[in-house]
Amino acid sequence: MLNPPDAFSEDDLRLLLANNWGLTAAQLEYVPVGFGSHHWSVRDSRGGRWFVNVDELAAFPLATDDPLRSLRNALSVPRALVDHGHRLTVAPERTGDGAVLAELGNHGEHSEHGFAVSVYRRLDGESFEWQRWEQTDTELTAEALAVVTELHSVPESAWGSPETETFTIPKRAGLDAALAGKRPDPAMGPYADRAAELVSQHAPTVSALLDHYDRLAQTARGQRDRFVLTHGEPHLGNYMRADGRLLLIDWDSALIGPPERDLWNFGLGDPRFGELYQLRWDLSETAADLARFAARHTDGDNERATWTTLVDSLAALETTAANIGAPWTSRH
Repeated sequence: MLNPPDAFSEDDLRLLLANNWGLTAAQLEYVPVGFGSHHWSVRDSRGGRWFVNVDELAAFPLATDDPLRSLRNALSVPRALVDHGHRLTVAPERTGDGAVLAELGNHGEHSEHGFAVSVYRRLDGESFEWQRWEQTDTELTAEALAVVTELHSVPESAWGSPETETFTIPKRAGLDAALAGKRPDPAMGPYADRAAELVSQHAPTVSALLDHYDRLAQTARGQRDRFVLTHGEPHLGNYMRADGRLLLIDWDSALIGPPERDLWNFGLGDPRFGELYQLRWDLSETAADLARFAARHTDGDNERATWTTLVDSLAALETTAANIGAPWTSRH
């Protein structure tokens, strides 16, 4: 994210780090990278360097009735991989009571409105910007694919406690409502009505692609024997090179699911399920962006970036519809 959240202070974060990881933050610096999580670079009182992720539970990328539980289960995967000797990733450090994260903010029955904090040792290495694999150096692409292939072959005993793919599109109810013509309260912010209007302009395409996605998902559900441990978003931006190896990072979307959940990024696997996950990506982005604008918001850098993502996702869905020969695209 480009700006830190307003819901808590850096003093709150310092206290949480001290109470849960025993870290006294001598320096705490916000790092405006990525989209979906907040990041801080921390130097502790002993000179140790750490990378702190703060995830907004209301924006958790998977469909779940308990985002804190689901994020905890997802982050158990890199921890288990490292604990079992699989050098594929960087693992979250355990808290004093052995957890892979700690909650910051609201607790109890409304914990979905809080934040979850995870802590990683800071590695010196090379990071990458997001781009399509077909636009990436072939040797780097092959190396990245080898990491995914290794992940898919990890025995179940080293998986941790990931949840299983349900094929549910997060925030779909809000997207369905917008497609049916319902509008959010414009008092929520400057993009509330604009976002709903934009989605309505693409309603024929989006509605038909949702139906197409549901049919593909039903087929995939019937092939549970093919399911493996998956990362969920192995694009170039979720890799880094450190300690002489290419590592997969950002495991908040880890699930047990079809191998195409990862392989579609590389244009590999069963074409039906590659299409399913291409659709899933753009439909989920659309639903998530719409939900962000249906909630209270301002006109900051994060919102402007979200608007761009929404426009791009809808354009991508129109392109997908045209590529599969659908007669119901919204393009004129």
